[in-house]
Amino acid sequence: MELKVASLAEQPAMAEQVREMADTWPGFVLEDLVGAGHFPRIAVEFAQYVLFAQDERGEIVASAHSVPFALGSEGRGELPARGWDEVLVWAFADLRRGVSPDTVSAISVSVAPRAQGRGLSALMLSAMRDNARAHGFREVVAPVRPSAEHLEPRTPIEEYAHRMRPTACRTTRGCGSTPGTAPSSTPSHPPP
Repeated sequence: MELKVASLAEQPAMAEQVREMADTWPGFVLEDLVGAGHFPRIAVEFAQYVLFAQDERGEIVASAHSVPFALGSEGRGELPARGWDEVLVWAFADLRRGVSPDTVSAISVSVAPRAQGRGLSALMLSAMRDNARAHGFREVVAPVRPSAEHLEPRTPIEEYAHRMRPTACRTTRGCGSTPGTAPSSTPSHPPP
């Protein structure tokens, strides 16, 4: 599959197609009030951080949304316990107040159902990291949630952190051999 990755800032006419791309987000994510209030704003106010991949037919097969925010701002300094909800609140508050961001956070990577299982998530994460670097950022963080967590709501997150899909090493570069080790191409926040 030949893919072309671009941002909405580069191709604003693609915004509707990116928004309408089929995805497989579980219902509980779509019902999150903070996400519902802020996620649509990313494409408008942070268009340079919304990436999409088109296949050879020009169809959108994946998208990646991220936001810049000031992790080093007074009262912050570490990633929030509330995950992407709080990152979204910080990013839009920083934008409104004119606070210079120092970090980019991944918010979502979505792959169209027909294109899943082809390594597009890893491609989009790499594109997100490269895009952040192109905008002068050194830090990219990713508040992650296991994709099937809603099927096991009582399983502690620590247990999920030690699982690894058998196919993960085939679809990402530099996969660690220890369960729970993140691939080296995955954006992460380095320890202080």
